[in-house]
Amino acid sequence: MNFHPTYTACLHYFCGMKMNWSLVLVGLISVFAESNASAQSEIKVMSYNVLNYPQGEITNREDTLALILNYVQPDLFLIQELKSEAGYNTIYNSCFTDLNDPFAQVTYVPQNSNQGSSWPLQQSLIYNERIFGLAEEGIRTSPVRDMNRYKLFLKDEGLMQGDTTFLHVFVAHLKSSQGSNNEQLRLEMIEAFTAYFNTLPPDALAIFGGDFNLYSSDEPAYQLLLSPNNLLQWQDPINAPGVWSNGSYPFKQILTQSTRSSSIFGDGAGGGMDDRFDFIMATDALMNQNSLIHYQVNSYDALGNNGTCYNQSITNCNENNPVPSYLLSALYHMSDHLPVVMNLETDLTLSTEKPLVHHDLKVIGSTIQYGKIDFNLLCEKSQATSIELRDASARLVYESEQFSSAPRSRFELPEMNPGVYFLRVVGQDGIPLTKTFIIQ
Repeated sequence: MNFHPTYTACLHYFCGMKMNWSLVLVGLISVFAESNASAQSEIKVMSYNVLNYPQGEITNREDTLALILNYVQPDLFLIQELKSEAGYNTIYNSCFTDLNDPFAQVTYVPQNSNQGSSWPLQQSLIYNERIFGLAEEGIRTSPVRDMNRYKLFLKDEGLMQGDTTFLHVFVAHLKSSQGSNNEQLRLEMIEAFTAYFNTLPPDALAIFGGDFNLYSSDEPAYQLLLSPNNLLQWQDPINAPGVWSNGSYPFKQILTQSTRSSSIFGDGAGGGMDDRFDFIMATDALMNQNSLIHYQVNSYDALGNNGTCYNQSITNCNENNPVPSYLLSALYHMSDHLPVVMNLETDLTLSTEKPLVHHDLKVIGSTIQYGKIDFNLLCEKSQATSIELRDASARLVYESEQFSSAPRSRFELPEMNPGVYFLRVVGQDGIPLTKTFIIQ
């Protein structure tokens, strides 16, 4: 057992003299009080490519995914390769019911980028509703696929006093495969995303996770993301550069694809563990141990890979592996990627009760007909101060600061073309409520 250093010092001091036990007791009480005062809450992050879910030759994979999620117990689950909203809902309804805390979904938005694609995929998020609330959500388009963006707020004791701590979460899936054309597309995607990142404050607390399909740290997309010229600075938490797809790369425990030496029923990639495609990046502020939310040192992990199964299936990584064999089997069958997991820490006191109320504004119903959105806004105690509607490219479509003082207000927004729209309502507490609408 590891003891607090002050406690160890007390033992060394008092063991060499005639002890005054009252002094010892006072010393130990102060040590434990200090230890309790510095206790930190842990927030678990998991990013996972779930392989064309729910399609594929292996059906009902939600049971397999539930095993993995119950083992990790993530508070933030960043998902890639969703084929449908139905698949997203199945994951939420089937895999999160047995976890200890309540979890919430974001709005599922079909892929907007590259609408001529014959194989559209989407990303999304499921989050622990005891720890986080959702302030904003949206997408950023690119030449290949969307980047999904979420602005969460921490449900800590300062929230009700207006002292809000935000965490930005971004999820993406970059273009796959080797070759200069695919490298260029990955670069163009990061260029599109970085243009948005640079609109955020330089001290923003943020994570950027997903399947990046990068083969080496020399790729232009990777170099641009970590460029010191960016206004918002990003870091790779494990800082392990090199050619990740090369057999001479020394840190084989960070590789994430493929979990299979050969594809299963022709589904997914084979070849064994030999690429690092999956990442979670963090901003400078999040890597700063003095930030209100920060990265937990040495917590980054490619789940299940202990480095002993290079070019083999993940089930061959069973030698001296703290991950049990049943979970290695689940990882093998669920996807051709491994999840990437890491922990965040906060010194703020989080809620231990039911989810805190974000504010008293609620969008309680809506209808969409002939391109017009009609919705009701419920104001129980406070009232809204502004409302705006933006399209998928963040262009302002409608705004108003005119509200009735009635507890329930009805709004009819103007006629709009088909597409994705984001309604943003701000209450008197200054925290926005965002709702996504899809007009077909």
